[in-house]
Amino acid sequence: MKSNLFLQFKRGLLSKNFLISILLSLFCFVLNWYSWRINLLMHKEGLILFYIAFTDFLPLMAPVIVTLPFAASFIEDKEKFFLRNVLIRESRLYYFIQKYITTGLLGGLAVALPLFLLLVLNLVIYPKGSVNFFSAVGPFSAVFKYSQLAYAVILIINSYIFGFIYANIGLTISFFIQNKVAAIISPFLLYSARFLFYLSAFRPL
Repeated sequence: MKSNLFLQFKRGLLSKNFLISILLSLFCFVLNWYSWRINLLMHKEGLILFYIAFTDFLPLMAPVIVTLPFAASFIEDKEKFFLRNVLIRESRLYYFIQKYITTGLLGGLAVALPLFLLLVLNLVIYPKGSVNFFSAVGPFSAVFKYSQLAYAVILIINSYIFGFIYANIGLTISFFIQNKVAAIISPFLLYSARFLFYLSAFRPL
């Protein structure tokens, strides 16, 4: 089980879709920086690059970013007859456990890795100061007042959990709807639906 889990993870990590998801995260960063360019010019200190990158476009695109790497892998396994070969060697239970673990890990990594690298870059460029025009919300908002770095780390962890959950939502949908686009887009639609019905849902911000 462990060896196959590693192979599945390696397959997803080196896939074109994982690279696209990373690039999509970076593109969201750039769009946010452009939208907040005046603030960037006026406040060149603290975690300004990180917190601005975390606004607007990234939360909107996060469900797509996390499902891209591996949420449609079950459909691919069936199309390439990989599923049939795997089930000869191991049980369906092991296969699905591996699939959920791998999909979740890659989904979390797709959104958390760019954020972590951005945080490191921000600390190198602006090692001192603080962001004063943002107000944190949510259960960890009090942390922001005492340590903006600690709050940034919490946001990255929170985003990883978000990615793990929503990537597996896409995977689960792929069991019932044999369509790759549906597996990737459905979590985005579910995530967006909460705005229409005023539901309180888990989001990376």
